[in-house]
Amino acid sequence: MTTTADDLARTLAALDRTLPFALFLRHAEREEVPADAPYADVDLTPAGVLAARALGRSIGDALGWAATSPFLRCRRTARELSGGRDIPIDEDTRLGSHGPWVLDHEEGGRLFASLGMKGVVHAQIAGTRWPCMRPLDEGTRLLLSCALDRIERGGSGVCVSHDAVLMPAIAWLTGDTFDGRWLSPLDGFALQRHPGGWRCVWRGSTFEVPPC
Repeated sequence: MTTTADDLARTLAALDRTLPFALFLRHAEREEVPADAPYADVDLTPAGVLAARALGRSIGDALGWAATSPFLRCRRTARELSGGRDIPIDEDTRLGSHGPWVLDHEEGGRLFASLGMKGVVHAQIAGTRWPCMRPLDEGTRLLLSCALDRIERGGSGVCVSHDAVLMPAIAWLTGDTFDGRWLSPLDGFALQRHPGGWRCVWRGSTFEVPPC
């Protein structure tokens, strides 16, 4: 049985290291969120900090920038991945709060309260549409857009986000339905430009990205 580290290692190994790339990652393991405050801005656990540092060491000096969701756990993950190097770390709301999916924040809040986060994400992946949410193609293109200019300007980097943000995009890009599975901390996909266009690398497999 493979682990998250194994899956991400396969993705990193499948990259062409002569070309710049962006890693779209879920943040590292976070502290427990209080039951009465499901959107609390919590920090990483000590284990999450160590895992992010270890991943940063495995990537090496390739990362020249980081973009993160505004939440503390994402910002902290980016800092730990950088290994103390002075790289620009910018908050980007396309990665969270409210991310690339929700069009109507009030209606979206009611939807998540009704179905729960996992219910909404699995329904999105299955093809359910709501007026308050962007469809998979539009939301994925918006998510990817936060890396395109940064790759052109600054080379390789990392976009740190959330499970509920990344999973519908991975489903649209790769066809993975996440049947019985959920995206683990520090798992994600890579985006890389090749001469023929952009490609997504997910768990060692490469997929052509439709024009963004």
